[in-house]
Parts: sequence; structure tokens; C-alpha cells
Amino acid sequence: MLKKMPIGDTIIELSEIDSTNNYAMRLINEGMAEHGVVVRADFQTEGKGQLGNTWHSEERKNLLLSVILDTTGFSLERQFYLNAMACLSVADALMTNYTLRDISIKWPNDIYAGNRKLAGILIENNLRGNTWTNAIIGIGINVNQVNFPDLNRATSIRNETSQDIKMGALMKQLFRSINKFYEIFKQQNESLFEFYNQMLYMRNQEILFQKRYEIFKGILKGVSTEGLIEIQVENKLKRFMHKEIELMLE
Repeated sequence: MLKKMPIGDTIIELSEIDSTNNYAMRLINEGMAEHGVVVRADFQTEGKGQLGNTWHSEERKNLLLSVILDTTGFSLERQFYLNAMACLSVADALMTNYTLRDISIKWPNDIYAGNRKLAGILIENNLRGNTWTNAIIGIGINVNQVNFPDLNRATSIRNETSQDIKMGALMKQLFRSINKFYEIFKQQNESLFEFYNQMLYMRNQEILFQKRYEIFKGILKGVSTEGLIEIQVENKLKRFMHKEIELMLE
């Protein structure tokens, strides 16, 4: 797999696919993938969200793509650094050209405008033994879709700005942002997590969260480099994995 190609230089354009992440994984498995290749689709029949959820999107209304990365040489312990890099890239692209209110990162990998979800990220890793060979960063940004009947906390750039957004311009800016933050990721720079925590949704605010069948109250303090959320509960700092708890948002 080539490593010199800037991310986004090669784009595979599809009108319809099950999911861009699935297509990208097939390229990897067939030995046809190159670092930096992007798979973009107008419509996904089986778009993926976190924890097996489905990503619903109207045809040609949103930006749906996957980025293939060569992660050979990176430690498996740095997987959440890649997540932080992806989140910061999307947030940076959204803040660069659009007047959007209160862009933040909701742990672990959703992008919010105010109190509504504007974008989501799903990273899938390819391993050979203990070697982290490839990563696929799936990105879905709500762009020109207006109605979200199944997602009452969703919004789009158009809803937030009242403007019809040009998809090509957004995509070009996204690639510029990804390449910028990928360089920081390659340098194994701890500043990624400083930036990530600075943008963390509800940071230093009191939140409700559910663990199994119990509901707790605590203050969200940040996220560790392992991707664990840190919540202060009754003057004790506790850490939780993504699947261990659920944040309960109003």
C-alpha cells in the first residue's frame, strides 16, 4: 500500500452502495487499496453507525464517504488517537467555511452543532495478528437534508445556516483538514487530545448517565488517551468504556 499519496487525491465515486466502509474493506481484502483513497457514495442502503446502528440519509443530500489509511507501524494502543484525529478533522472542516453555532465533539465520535448531531464517524480497523495494517474512517455529514424523522436530535448544515451547501467545496475542505490532523497523528503528538478535550461536548458540566439499569449523575471531566470517558462522581474520578455506559441527553 502506498503511503505518499495525500488523502483525497483519489476518489472512487459511487451512486449507490451498501456502505462506503464495506466497499473500502473489500478493496483492502482484495489487495486493491492504497493509502489515502476515498470512497464516496450518493446513497447507502446499509449505512453504518456506532454499535450496529443504521445511518439514515436522503439520496444526494449528505456527504457520505470512507477514507482508507495505511496504519502499518502504528501501535494498536493508538487507535483512539486516530478517532481523535478524525473528529478534529471533521470539526475543523465545518468551522472553517460555515457559520455554525457551538461545534463540539460528543464522546466518542459524533460532531454536534449546539445540542444536535451534525456528523458521525465510524472507524473500522484491519488487523493481521497483532499488526494494525489498515483503518477505514467512515464519515457522514448532514449537509442539505432538512427533515430527520427518525433522529430527533439531528440537524444539518443547511438547517443551521439556511444556505444550500455545495458538496464539492465541503469535501475539499474536509480533505485539507484530514491531511492537516493526520500529520499530527503521525508525529504521535499529544496535542491531539488537548484539542479533542477542549472541544468535548458537555465538558465540566453535570450529566446523567446510565450503567446497566442504574442512572447516575456526575461531572464530565474529559476523555483519556485510551478513549475512556472520565466522570467525577461524588468527588471520585471514574473512567468508563464506550459500551459500558450511555450518556442520557435531554
